[in-house]
Amino acid sequence: MAALSVLLVGCSQGFYKKWADKQVFGILSKKSQLVAGADDDVLQSITPPGPAKLDVLIKQSETADFLGERAFVEKGARVVSLPGALEFAVHRNRVYLGRKERVYLSALALTETRQQYGPIADGNGGSVYRETQVHNRVNEFVRTSTLDSDGGLGVDYLMKTGARLALDLTTDFTRFFTGGVRHVSDSRAAASITQPLLRGAGVLVAAEPLRQDERNVLYEIRDFTQYRKTFAVDITRQYLRAIQAREQTRNRFIAYKASLGSLERDRALAEANLRSQSQLKQIEQGSITYERNWISAIRTYEEALDDLKISLGLPVTEKIVLDNDELKHLSVIDPEGNLDQLMDVALITRLDLFNQRDRVYDTERRVKIAHQSTLPTVNALAGYDIRTPTGGSTTGFGLNHRQRQAFGGVDIDLNLNTLPERNDLRAAQISEQATRRALDLAEEELRSTIRSDWRALLVARRQYDLAVKGLELSQKRLEIEEALMAEGQGTARDIVESQDRLIVARDLVISTLIDHNLARLQLWTDMGVLFIRKDARWVDVLKQEKPQGNS
Repeated sequence: MAALSVLLVGCSQGFYKKWADKQVFGILSKKSQLVAGADDDVLQSITPPGPAKLDVLIKQSETADFLGERAFVEKGARVVSLPGALEFAVHRNRVYLGRKERVYLSALALTETRQQYGPIADGNGGSVYRETQVHNRVNEFVRTSTLDSDGGLGVDYLMKTGARLALDLTTDFTRFFTGGVRHVSDSRAAASITQPLLRGAGVLVAAEPLRQDERNVLYEIRDFTQYRKTFAVDITRQYLRAIQAREQTRNRFIAYKASLGSLERDRALAEANLRSQSQLKQIEQGSITYERNWISAIRTYEEALDDLKISLGLPVTEKIVLDNDELKHLSVIDPEGNLDQLMDVALITRLDLFNQRDRVYDTERRVKIAHQSTLPTVNALAGYDIRTPTGGSTTGFGLNHRQRQAFGGVDIDLNLNTLPERNDLRAAQISEQATRRALDLAEEELRSTIRSDWRALLVARRQYDLAVKGLELSQKRLEIEEALMAEGQGTARDIVESQDRLIVARDLVISTLIDHNLARLQLWTDMGVLFIRKDARWVDVLKQEKPQGNS
């Protein structure tokens, strides 16, 4: 017993970590196969990642003149593509890693519940040394030295039928170091079994904790799989919005530089008395406004970039620049099928609805269990034990088959006060009703979400077409106004206004293109089919995700 205690104490944290990981990852690997779109490799590690390795990425070679004095933020920066950003995010995003740990913890709890339905061994023991000195007669003392030891081993086994089997082996051992008797032992070996016959009987009731924990792990894997799709779209949205902010900064810089050119030309015309001072001041005011908007756009871009770094799990002090070529990969694609078909697909493929439907079954099962709890308790008992003869044994362990006892019987509790059980049953019935309503609400909300996504996609397509036409008109109008101004027929107000319209038109083309692509991704995500569509190139990294960091 002492040697076993020393062995258990000597086990390191690493031993327990590997032991737990082996069981948990085995559970997750098997259950992931039951979830559509789940990649079991993703959940095979929760080890924190090491420092980000950006030195493998190419450096920015262009100078960002449009950032003005803030151009240093991109000097020597590493270029991060959209797939690269997703790769950083799935390995480093703090919320994402927390969701993985939540799945792990659900499987970890399952390992303990599974153990409760298997043989559980227990062992204990101890030793006490005593030395007694008694004054017997004049100047005579009697000294007695003893070593009392006790120990026990037991096995408890809860079966899924509700039966509980217990095996126990105990012994008390006393060794005398003085006197004629050297040692005395008192030992006992016993086995007993208890089987519920009414309340608590059967697999439905007895195995409910195990059954529910098994299902909870499956629910967590489904939730995480659905979360990964939403997560990928969120990172993509943040990445493209940061590029949009960068392009808006470039457009405002171009407008500012153009206003400086117009201002210089109009000053020359004013000196030649071909422009009024009022017109010149209007051009100067427009130039100041362009500069102010440009400075604000730089700040907005830097803040969007810092927010993206946090989402990617990168230090905000790292210099990165996004790949503008990602805009070239965006395309305007009309969705296939009609609205009714998309809603039908969503009701079939959404993993969170799978969980909601299964929770209805859980509540139905709890109603049956609560109803069985109203029954009387009737437990069948049986047991057998063998022990040391009365007075102990001086020959060792000392079990004697003649010193035995067997018993059998029934333990009954009529459960005359059923009010608590009645309340539990009624509460379970109400919980079932509420869960059914929650399922109905979830389905209706999903239909509403798909309808909203569909409308958003159609509007985004129309907005993009209009933005393209608006850009063409704005460019032509500015050309006309500049020509009129050169001939002395235009006005400063028209020039400033046409330049403003051109800036807005350029921004709208980019923003509406991004809006359309994000609307399409959002529709597919809400349908639960993003991982099988052509735009899955943006989330292919999720399918290829491998554990990072040292175990």
